[in-house]
Amino acid sequence: MTKRKQDILREATRLFAESGFDGVSVAQIAKAAGVSQGAVFRHFPSKEKLLHQIFQEVRQSFLEELGRDFVFSPQESGRDMVLRLARFYCRFHEKREVEFEFIHRNNPYRMPGVGEPCRKEIARIQDKMNELLHIGLSLGARDGSIRPMDAERGALLLLGAIGGTVRQRLFLDFHLQDLEEDLMAFLDHALRP
Repeated sequence: MTKRKQDILREATRLFAESGFDGVSVAQIAKAAGVSQGAVFRHFPSKEKLLHQIFQEVRQSFLEELGRDFVFSPQESGRDMVLRLARFYCRFHEKREVEFEFIHRNNPYRMPGVGEPCRKEIARIQDKMNELLHIGLSLGARDGSIRPMDAERGALLLLGAIGGTVRQRLFLDFHLQDLEEDLMAFLDHALRP
């Protein structure tokens, strides 16, 4: 990807995070990126395509970091795997604060005209988290580190607890790292046999 395209994506992400998709014009994006409006349209045929590209970039970076940083160890218990995954999710969002603000402000579930392709990108992140939580819960039930539970329902509840805590960062003035140990203790207590 060219530097110009990266600049456009970075500035569009920041502006959409601050003002929302409908609150930002292509002219504003071009000015912030230091390019002409024509340059924006050369890289992205429409503002909607630009929005979708940002969602793709967030999904891709999440899955790449997950693949790089979250390698399962055979010596690890299922509970440890689940807690490590929760910690990864929190830290990813803490590092990517602008992108996370962007996703929240531009919630694809509230954008009927442009939301469907963007929803699919977010769903891929949720599906991967759900899959790994399900595996961790199943392993934990087998190795005795997690109390018996329906892994599918447990994964849904855990993702809700983790995601809900992450989203609170948008409404309350705190850093996730300030709550991370409390969240881990809460999840650990909920999982123990």
